[in-house]
Amino acid sequence: MLRNKRTWLIAGLVAGLLLIWYGLGLAMWRDTQVLYYNAGLQAYRTGDLPHAAQFFDQSVALYKRSQNRTYMQRLIYPQPSAEVAALADFQKAKTLIRAQQIPAAVDAFKESLVINPGNGYGDLVLSDAQRMEAQAYVVKYDLEQLFKNNPDQAQKQGKGKGKGDGKQKGDKPVPGNDPGTQPGKGNRDDI
Repeated sequence: MLRNKRTWLIAGLVAGLLLIWYGLGLAMWRDTQVLYYNAGLQAYRTGDLPHAAQFFDQSVALYKRSQNRTYMQRLIYPQPSAEVAALADFQKAKTLIRAQQIPAAVDAFKESLVINPGNGYGDLVLSDAQRMEAQAYVVKYDLEQLFKNNPDQAQKQGKGKGKGDGKQKGDKPVPGNDPGTQPGKGNRDDI
């Protein structure tokens, strides 16, 4: 009888210590992904563009790194935010545009759209899904504006239009410009 009580006492003590340990960890826990994002915003507002881009990078890196969390970390700590990671990439793109680093800005826009493509939010509340969808549309719009203002960058990314009168070397028509001048049915989306 005494041995059984002692076993229960030790098991209860160990469970209590574990709960206190994880409870203190959770009480002192700070979302470093959000902290880096906020630091990046502050640096961007003060004009410190290199540090702003670095903080946004660190925020996204924490999101990507936290995808490989242990079972206990997933059980106790909140899930990393895809929304904050996508916003960090978006803000990084804006920072790089101000720093005149257009190719890197395009890559940051694209990475933001990989994290938040603008659809597939079946596991989110409707208001959160609508907010994230609107944010993805803003990123897409800004990327389109970047391509519109930098046609050479659009050409590098394959988003630009062919130059000239619709003919390339060898008198081959440029696909997608005018379906009425091409043999066959053409692309119905171009009409």
